[in-house]
Amino acid sequence: MLTELFKTKERVRIISYILYHKSFTVNQVSNETGITKGLVSRYLKYVYGVGLFTKIKNIYQPIDCAHTRAIKLLLNLNKINIKSLDISWITGIGIFGSWAQGTNTHESDLDIWVKVDAYPTEYQMARLQRDISAMAGVEVNMLVLTPEKIKSIKMADQPFYNSLLRTSIVLKGGSIE
Repeated sequence: MLTELFKTKERVRIISYILYHKSFTVNQVSNETGITKGLVSRYLKYVYGVGLFTKIKNIYQPIDCAHTRAIKLLLNLNKINIKSLDISWITGIGIFGSWAQGTNTHESDLDIWVKVDAYPTEYQMARLQRDISAMAGVEVNMLVLTPEKIKSIKMADQPFYNSLLRTSIVLKGGSIE
């Protein structure tokens, strides 16, 4: 299935559009991606046929299942080019929330955690936030995790801390713990 899904650049553009929208038609996808209606139509028939999307009349909708979430997660990670970022001042960086679970939509923001030994300068934070936002094409919310902040979250908000540990994905460096 993966080979067929990502076979061409056009297919990647189509899947990158349709997984992030709740419903759409062939015409909408064609207009938004600049890909011919014929190619969009054939591809949508394929993803419908393998059970990733539903179709009612001419409207397609992604099915929320393990496969669509995994594909979306792969696309999410592909948008963030960690190697191009100036992050020498951090000890770890990762994502959490809907982007890490593959449940985000085109309206979702991106939640990033940054593990540091000491709180960074405003310039470092603003630049990192801007650069990641430009890559991902969405608003970025950053959680700065100093050793003190980690202890504070662990003590004051155990459910959030556990969720952060359980669902976050490390992009580079050390984990939260």
